Amino acid sequence: MNAVRAPAVVVLVAMAVGAAVFGTGPTSTPDTGVLPPLHAGVSLTAESGDLWFCVGPTVALDGVDERVVTLTSISDEATDGWVTVIGNLGSEVERAFRLEPGARLEIRPGPFVPRATFAGVTVEVPGGRVLVDQRLAGQGSGVGVEVGPCGTITSDVWQVPWATTAQPGNRAMLLLYNPFRAPAIADLRFIGDLGRRETLDRQGVVVAGRSISVFDLSERIPDSSVVSATVDVRVGQVVAARLQIADGSGPDGSSGLALTPGAPEVSPRLFLPGVPSAAGLGSSVVVLNPGDETTELEVLVRPAATEVFVEPYRITLRGRQREVVDLGPDRLDGIGPYSVEVRSLDGVPLAASLVTRQVADGQEGGPAGLSVLPAVGVGATGWRIRLQGRADATLVIANPGATTIATVSLSTTGAEWPAGVPDRFEIDPAGQIQVPVGADGLVLVSASVPVVVVVRRSGPEGRTTALGVAVAGSQARPAP
Repeated sequence: MNAVRAPAVVVLVAMAVGAAVFGTGPTSTPDTGVLPPLHAGVSLTAESGDLWFCVGPTVALDGVDERVVTLTSISDEATDGWVTVIGNLGSEVERAFRLEPGARLEIRPGPFVPRATFAGVTVEVPGGRVLVDQRLAGQGSGVGVEVGPCGTITSDVWQVPWATTAQPGNRAMLLLYNPFRAPAIADLRFIGDLGRRETLDRQGVVVAGRSISVFDLSERIPDSSVVSATVDVRVGQVVAARLQIADGSGPDGSSGLALTPGAPEVSPRLFLPGVPSAAGLGSSVVVLNPGDETTELEVLVRPAATEVFVEPYRITLRGRQREVVDLGPDRLDGIGPYSVEVRSLDGVPLAASLVTRQVADGQEGGPAGLSVLPAVGVGATGWRIRLQGRADATLVIANPGATTIATVSLSTTGAEWPAGVPDRFEIDPAGQIQVPVGADGLVLVSASVPVVVVVRRSGPEGRTTALGVAVAGSQARPAP
């Protein structure tokens, strides 16, 4: 079991030392070792460092009760690094830290940047071997929770396929975090129910160096059931995310919050493992075509029982448009667990998200259940997943390759492997498995071919879905 180490008892270097060493800030895009990227990757050798970027609200934002960024050592020796917290009102604080082997450091960004409603956190770890994730909890009738890893990449292009501003009861915000000292200049494009919207005040937006900018989608594209966004950065690079808060009074009755990273890459093949199928859940796939070319595409349902066939959803999607595919029971009732693949038939790169909502038995006041999972076009042969003790977790491991069986081995540190749960699997091409892994510890996943790992958590505060953290250097595109 990992020992929790609060900030007050971690060895901190004085502010002056932290500023002298870390004051220049990151000066280039972090590199996980291979392309194409996954949202989060961790280096396992002391010779490779990592930069982590966490973006989100503070407890000063109405509807947010808690935000905690957690650093977890996965090293067998002490690890040094630096943390910078930057508020949306211009405040900035820098600190150095040391983590003993297996220790954790919890950071609550709000107190570092008083009165700021949003904060970006940069964690620099020259020796790697540290996992960084964050937990966000809501309050009031829209209580919900979001748990997932922070990112390790910045980009000059971001896609945000889904948000909603449908009234009443929905708030959506686009967050742009620039962790570098040089300013970034970006063009923003939005697609609502009435189509594409581009306004002059969103072209050439300046995101100052070491700052976070917030764009209220509820004001810019009001009362739209789906809002998609594209961020094209002319100068510099940024981190993009979307915050969605639903209080349960909206048209579909769903409640909860979802802090979801943007997609830094588009691809003609995209994968969404582990579509939940519990009672009271409804899921849909939102596909965004950010380019100018029209494409013919398929949304393919891949049942875990590979002998089951489901007719694909065929779509024609014009440039700069998006489509919502409802994964309803008419086609999918009784097929069991499944994943989804989005495939362009003519090679046009796409972005997509899986949106899942829950209202228990359709009754107001049911558990919060809003979660959004961005699709990925790449897998990895190594993954690390840190579990927390507030919710039971299930790993969904998908083999997106079409021709090769994946051999997968699972192990854990910090806790014993669950009794009666196998730790070695063979996954058929286009198949997936679901593995219950408890609520605490560090899970290691090793695979013979690239796989995609998703963590589904379920607890009293709600459900969450997030990608795992890839091992740097193990990313690759699956076989077609």
